Amino acid sequence: MGNYERLIKIAFDKISGEILNADEIFYNKKDAFLIRRQFHEDKVELYCCECEQRLHVSTSKHDRLHFKHQPKADFCILKDGNLSPQEVDQHNKILVAKESERHKKLKNKIASLLQNVKGVDNASISIDNKVIIKNNERRRPDVYCKYLDKELVFEIQLSDLSLRYILSRYDFYRQNKMFLIWILDNFDVHKQAQLERDIKYLTKYENFFNLDENTKEFSLNCTYKFPFLTDDNSLLTKWLNKSIPFHELKFDSECYQIYYYNFGDNKTLKEKEQWQNAKQIKEVEKIKIEEDRLSAAKYKSKRIIQEIKILRERKSQYFGDVILFLSELNEFEKDVFNSMLNIKSNLKSKTPALNQWIKTATQEDIAFIDFVLNCNEIDIDVNERDFEGKTAFQEIYLNKSIGKYLPIKGLLKRGYQLITEDEALAVSIPDLSGENNNDLILYKLCMSLSDKSMIDIAYKYSKLLFIIESAKHATIMGFSYKPNEWIAFANNAIQHYSKHWEYIEIAFKSSGLWKILIQLDGKGTFKKKITQFYLDMPEQEYDFEGVFRDLYPELAFSR
Repeated sequence: MGNYERLIKIAFDKISGEILNADEIFYNKKDAFLIRRQFHEDKVELYCCECEQRLHVSTSKHDRLHFKHQPKADFCILKDGNLSPQEVDQHNKILVAKESERHKKLKNKIASLLQNVKGVDNASISIDNKVIIKNNERRRPDVYCKYLDKELVFEIQLSDLSLRYILSRYDFYRQNKMFLIWILDNFDVHKQAQLERDIKYLTKYENFFNLDENTKEFSLNCTYKFPFLTDDNSLLTKWLNKSIPFHELKFDSECYQIYYYNFGDNKTLKEKEQWQNAKQIKEVEKIKIEEDRLSAAKYKSKRIIQEIKILRERKSQYFGDVILFLSELNEFEKDVFNSMLNIKSNLKSKTPALNQWIKTATQEDIAFIDFVLNCNEIDIDVNERDFEGKTAFQEIYLNKSIGKYLPIKGLLKRGYQLITEDEALAVSIPDLSGENNNDLILYKLCMSLSDKSMIDIAYKYSKLLFIIESAKHATIMGFSYKPNEWIAFANNAIQHYSKHWEYIEIAFKSSGLWKILIQLDGKGTFKKKITQFYLDMPEQEYDFEGVFRDLYPELAFSR
């Protein structure tokens, strides 16, 4: 809006060829009005150093003289740019710097070197006299030329620039598709002033240029930021400098800036590389953690296996400490332990380890076999057969040197399933007591349990199970009574299993045996025992409840 145009301090007199500084020529009021008189006598011809439009000497009501644009002048940042007094002052310093010997030297050298650049139209090269007018805006670059199909403008900066000034140049040339090349001087990348920072962040490239004055061909010293990864995968940047021949410069047709090194894109690539490295490092660390974890698990497993081996060789009857060690293993350690234990079929004999242990065992080895079968942390297939088809169950029956009670119970706890050959072998062995059949009944009942942890209870109350099974199948099982001795069978049940009578009674009544007993009780012995039982009824025990519910749900839920 021109509020600060009175602060314009620099004007160019085309007649004398001099730069006039308002602070100097208007300091003395007498001298000031002399200049004003000369202006009106056409002895001075004043132009704006920024836009090269005519200026005149204007006065204020306090007789303060200043330079001012003509009333109908086109746009000029000093006239219409809404600049603050500080920005106008800074701009005036820039205009003064443009007339310095250093500024002139750089302009002339750039123009001279451009003449030898292949692709540059020499006739187009202009030094400070090319006024570019677009949409009533004017810019006068320090150096202008055409290169191939491009228009290039060089702006040499020897002093600080305001961001407004930088953006006005940047936007003007970009909108008019001209490549703006900022040429800095006395530049220290490690002590960047606001000017350098403002220019740096105009684009993603973050390249600084100054003229390489040590070459005979046109080259620019490019100071550019280079991203790199350290040995510990940290992303850092450093400033590098290189003299760049003109043909190595790159042109960005979106922002109309030149660059040599694309910092933004390369930084993105390094960030991706950093991410990939971090991922690989994480994977390596993960592998290392897994290796350490595996190594620790193997070490722990080796010690436990060695302890088991020692106890077995010593025919130890106590494996409690080993069981405690195994119970403290996590799932990963258990897998490693079983992998190292490797209880599988022997590759030469095709005999499972368990079968071989049982086959060669003496009674002193039963504690070891019982430990293996009852330790849930040890992964073993109790149903595996040897190359002849023999099962671990059969080896127990065939080995006369060991008792079958503990190993058979251990097999059943591990989910052993009887096969036809097992049953045939069990009943073929001479058995005067008839217990072989009873054992098979118990084994099958244990196999039917959904919760194998209750097998110990089933073994403990095997006779109670035989009573219930006898009622259920209407055949006396597990006792030496003759098939028709039901009253004796029932009287024995009420006398010796009175604390679990509740289970027996429901089995008798549900199966219909109760009515049969009443009919068969000619002497009334059963009725007397029942009457006496209810008079002196002992407190009932329910430690059998779980087995009862598991095997006989139809009876358990009919109460």
